[in-house]
Amino acid sequence: MITGANRGIGFCWLLLQDFLPKLLTEEKFIRMKRDGFLAPEFGFLEFYCDFEDLHLESTEEDENMKTSFSRMILALWVLTFTLAACNFPGVGSPTQTSQPTAAPEASALPDRPIQETNLPATSQPDLPTHQVPESEPLITAKGPLDCLVNPIEGSEVMTVFSAGDTAFIIGKTSNEKWIAVKEPDKPKPCWVLAMAVELNVNLGALEVLSPPVASTPSPGSIGGILWHEICQFSGGQAGEPLVLGQGCVQWGAEEHQFGPNQVYDPFEEGWEGVTLHLGAGPCPSTGLDTAVTNADGEYLFAGLSAGTYCVSYSALTDGNDSILIPGGPTYPERGENGYYQTVTLAEGENALGIDFGYAWQFFN
Repeated sequence: MITGANRGIGFCWLLLQDFLPKLLTEEKFIRMKRDGFLAPEFGFLEFYCDFEDLHLESTEEDENMKTSFSRMILALWVLTFTLAACNFPGVGSPTQTSQPTAAPEASALPDRPIQETNLPATSQPDLPTHQVPESEPLITAKGPLDCLVNPIEGSEVMTVFSAGDTAFIIGKTSNEKWIAVKEPDKPKPCWVLAMAVELNVNLGALEVLSPPVASTPSPGSIGGILWHEICQFSGGQAGEPLVLGQGCVQWGAEEHQFGPNQVYDPFEEGWEGVTLHLGAGPCPSTGLDTAVTNADGEYLFAGLSAGTYCVSYSALTDGNDSILIPGGPTYPERGENGYYQTVTLAEGENALGIDFGYAWQFFN
C-alpha cells in the first residue's frame, strides 16, 4: 500500500532525478549514483542522512558542490513539508473527512432589530354542540298485532304489526288500555292494546287522547213486493182461437207459450202472508232472517250492513202452499229461478226494488 509519505518521497526523487543532472557535471552525477548516494531504494531521507558518509575526494570543488547541494536539499526539504502542510495531493497524511462547520453562536451574529408583527388575534369559532335528541317514545310489538282504526275491539284494522315491529307513540286512552301510534306511511294514527306491546317510556307519562268518535255505519235494507201476476185471455180451447188480453204476453213461438207480462200492473195486487227468507252471501242461502208480506204484498229486511245477501221464498214451505199453490214464479224469471235473487248492499243502502211475481196456474 502506498502511503502519502512514500508518494512525497517519490515526488522528490523525481525532482532530483531530473534536476540534479543539470546542477552537477555528468561525471559527478554518475559517481554519486554509483556510490549509492542517489540510489532510489534508500529513499529520500536516507539519501539526506547519508550525505556526510559519501566517499568523495575532498577537494575544494567538491566542498563547494557539497555546500550548494546541501542548500538545495534543505530547500527541497522545506518545499516537501510545505506541500504536506498545505494538504497537497499525495503529500502528508491521508485526506481527512471534512467536518460540518458549526453554526456560529448567537453572540457572534450581528445585532439586528427585531421587527414585531402585530397580527390580529384569532379565536377558534364556537363549534355547535351536538344535541342528542331525546329518545322517541316507541312501542315494540310482542307478537302479531292488529292496529285498529278506533280503540274498540272489533274495529276496522288499519295495519298489522309483526313481532318486533316498532312505531311512534302519540298518546293513550284515559283507562290506559289502548295506545295510539303513528306510522309514517299512514295518514291517521291507529290503536293497539297496551298489554300487547312493550314500551320504552312509562305508560303513565303518556298524553291522554280523546279517541275519535266511531261513526256508526248507517244500516241498509232490502225490500220489495211479491205481487199476484194476472194475464187475462180467452179462447185457446176446443178450437177457439187464443185471444190475449190485459197483462198478457206471447213470450214463445208456440201458441201456448204465453203468460203474464212480468210487470206489476195497476190492476194487480200483492200476495199477503207469504214468508220470505234472507241469507248471507249469494243464493241459494237462508238462515239470516225471515219476513212476511203485508196486505200489499210488501216485505222488508232492515238493519243490514254492507254485504251480499240472498232473498228467497218457496211455494211449498212456511205455509205458503196454502196461498200460492197451484202456480209458479213469473218474475224475475219464469220457472224455478224466479224464487230467489242475490243482492249486494253498500253501506247504508236501501235496496227496496227487489220484487217477485207469482201467478196461479191459469193466470187468473
